[in-house]
Parts: sequence; structure tokens; C-alpha cells
Amino acid sequence: MKATPAHQGLLMQLQKLDTEINQLNFKLKSLPEHEQIKAIHSRLEHSAVELKVVETELEDVSIDLRRSEVDVEAVTARMEKDEKRLSAGLGTPKELEQTQHELATLAKRKAELEDGELEIMMRHDGIKKRVDELKSDEEGLKKLELELNVRIENATTELNALIATAANDRMKLAPQIDKALLDIYEKVREGQGGVGAALLIGNKCDGCHLQINAIELERIKTLADDDVLRCEECRRILVRI
Repeated sequence: MKATPAHQGLLMQLQKLDTEINQLNFKLKSLPEHEQIKAIHSRLEHSAVELKVVETELEDVSIDLRRSEVDVEAVTARMEKDEKRLSAGLGTPKELEQTQHELATLAKRKAELEDGELEIMMRHDGIKKRVDELKSDEEGLKKLELELNVRIENATTELNALIATAANDRMKLAPQIDKALLDIYEKVREGQGGVGAALLIGNKCDGCHLQINAIELERIKTLADDDVLRCEECRRILVRI
């Protein structure tokens, strides 16, 4: 097949544009923010499960705490009643003695209840702190997700503009290339990962990066400038420089 060196040069310009478009599309699909958002969603899902468990635990401990407070309040009220009775001297000496004994028992019981109440309060505070941490983390993750979405939107707009520019340049360039050469290029490009033409640099194909054997190189040297070369390994169009 024949094609002027000028047309072969234009083909390499077309390949450069196609490579640029492929790279931009790949970058568009693989923006790191997408993976970051997936990681955020995963963390939010795990956090939501833990938050539900911890909030249920907080409700249970809150009930225990209130129950403990009621018990302490009841004992305190009974002690105040007995103390008033003693202060007023109401009752027989035996009844007053029994009241004093009851006060001592109640004081011991109150101390035990207060110790238990303190323990429950500490548990309550610890769980409440964890609930607050999870909610704060959730808020921070959602805020970060919004920021990442803005970055994705900005990057997408910028990349799509670059793709559109390159695609427009390609549309103008392609009709300038010999149709038969262009048809082969498009067919090879489709089956070779978007690369249909490559430079012959020294004794290597810049498409598959394999060396061309000495016999083939000698044959190439005898060919006219308008002969179209093909790599024996990858079948891409080889353009001499």
C-alpha cells in the first residue's frame, strides 16, 4: 500500500489526538475522588450500624440510671422523714432507737446505691461520648463527600472540555488523510487498544516496543518513502522518522 510521507505524518498526528482522548477518558473514569466517596459510603454504613447499637445501649443505660436515681431519691426521702422524727422526739424510746437503727441501715443502703449510680453514670457518659463521636464523624464524612462531589464536577467539566477540543481537532484532521490509510488505521486501532499507528524508532516499533529483526530492517531500507509499513508483531502501521 502507498501513502505519501505527508499523509503518514498526519496519521501520527491523528494517533496523538486519539491517544490524548483515550487518556482523558481514562482519567475521567478514574478520578480518585470516586474511590474516596466509595470509602466514605462504606464508613458511613459501618458507622450507622454501630450507632444504632450504641444508641440502643445508651437507652438501656439511661433507663438503668433513672431507676438508680429513683432508688436513691426514695432512700433519701425516707432518711429525711426519720431524721425529722428523731429531731422532734416523736415516739417511745424504743421506737426512736429503732428509727436510729433504720437510719444507719438506710445510710449504708444509700451509699451502696450512690456507688452503683456513679458506676452507671460513668458508663452512660462513656456511651454518650461514643454516640457523639459517631455522629460527629458522620457529619464530617458527609461534608467531605459534598466537597469531593464539587471536585468531581469541576474536574469533569475541565476534562470534558479538553476531550471536546481534541475530538474537534480530530474531526478536522481525519478527512485530510488518505481514506485507504485511514481505514486500515481505524481497523487496527480498534483491535490494538486504541493505537493503530506507531513510529519506527531505530530498530523498534514504538507501539509494541519489540525489536525488528535485521533482515526486515534491511528490507525496509530498500522501500520507497511512500510505502506503508506494518509491524510484523503487532500489525500496527509503522511510520518512519
